[in-house]
Amino acid sequence: MNTRQLGNPLFTMRKQYGMIIFWFFFPGLFNLFLINDWLDNGNIIGLVFALIIWLPAFYVLADRIRSRIFVHEKGLIVQSLLGTKTVKFTPALQMYIGRIQDRVYGVNTARHVSIRLVQNKEEIKIPSTFLYMEELIDVLLNYQSQTMLPAIVQAFNDGKTLNFGAIKLSNKMIAVKDKKFPFAELREIEVENGVLRLYTHTNSGGLLQKGAAFVQLSKIANFDVLNHLLSGSQPNAEDDVKIY
Repeated sequence: MNTRQLGNPLFTMRKQYGMIIFWFFFPGLFNLFLINDWLDNGNIIGLVFALIIWLPAFYVLADRIRSRIFVHEKGLIVQSLLGTKTVKFTPALQMYIGRIQDRVYGVNTARHVSIRLVQNKEEIKIPSTFLYMEELIDVLLNYQSQTMLPAIVQAFNDGKTLNFGAIKLSNKMIAVKDKKFPFAELREIEVENGVLRLYTHTNSGGLLQKGAAFVQLSKIANFDVLNHLLSGSQPNAEDDVKIY
């Protein structure tokens, strides 16, 4: 594909090199004895074992050197050890974002973001080891809002059923894991800690009940578009549908 079709280049993503230090230096002390034995005694077996132990490190190093993502306005060029793929953004693009928050003794320590792109039965996985993940998400969301959203809103208003991965949506109902929920039966839609939950009824104390359905956001395609549609889809519901 001609890269001109992808628009202007924006930035280049590469993987972090932190794992290289681990793979080289963690077994390094043991390998020093093996290499020293080879140098002093000519023990070729020691050298062979040292190289075998370091094989994962050499693979990770080669992966870091080769792996690049060239981000353009309308597409990506994904370069890896297995080859190069070109992804041109189209209205059929489905974006899945996974966010993982690491915690140690209740304290947030690190945040990881992974992206999975599905288009025309092709899947591209972009792991959290890449730098500039949030910047890539901004590019994808910008394409969604400018190119995809108007057509999706029109289809939604026309009563068509839209596919958001684990969720199907029309202007009358939402389906989660093949369970259909008319908007008139919903009391609330909550998004918290990476999970979307539906509430359908109250108990005797007037508290909302969880358990109608739930799904992880990482399994929902184009969540920002879904959120936009849900925020304005509840005029006919008995109670407001709220997004948190």
